[in-house]
Amino acid sequence: MSQTIIALSDTHEATLSVFPKTLREALAGADLIIHAGDHTAMALLDELRALGPVTAVAGNMDATAIKVALPARQLFRFAGKMVGVVHGSGAPWGISERVRRLFPENPDLIVFGHSHVPFIGIVDGSLMVNPGQGRQSYAVIDVRSDMEARIVQL
Repeated sequence: MSQTIIALSDTHEATLSVFPKTLREALAGADLIIHAGDHTAMALLDELRALGPVTAVAGNMDATAIKVALPARQLFRFAGKMVGVVHGSGAPWGISERVRRLFPENPDLIVFGHSHVPFIGIVDGSLMVNPGQGRQSYAVIDVRSDMEARIVQL
């Protein structure tokens, strides 16, 4: 049985209402929503939680309330896979390798953000997904015995 993750990052907005209906519909149909930081406002996180299960981390541009409420890094199991989530930091070049080093536990999937550049690739055995800047793209990750990710442009 397939489970679907919708991953967002760097939304930089206070409400989901500014995002396209297609994104809001995808979020509502997800088995899990992952937000990899830079929500900017707690209201957006609350709206995501109203749609379904959410795993989120704080980003460098988040309000203090979010930085207090959310960890900088998450590691958990979903549909039999180990999943890591972190925002990321530094320059965009080399970010996937820097983020990968933050997870010595060797998760199956790592979702990150920060660079605003969509990315899907395998780094040291982990599927790495950066959904890009939330106003422009998001990621759909299908989890079965294997995992498949794709970027959806808005």
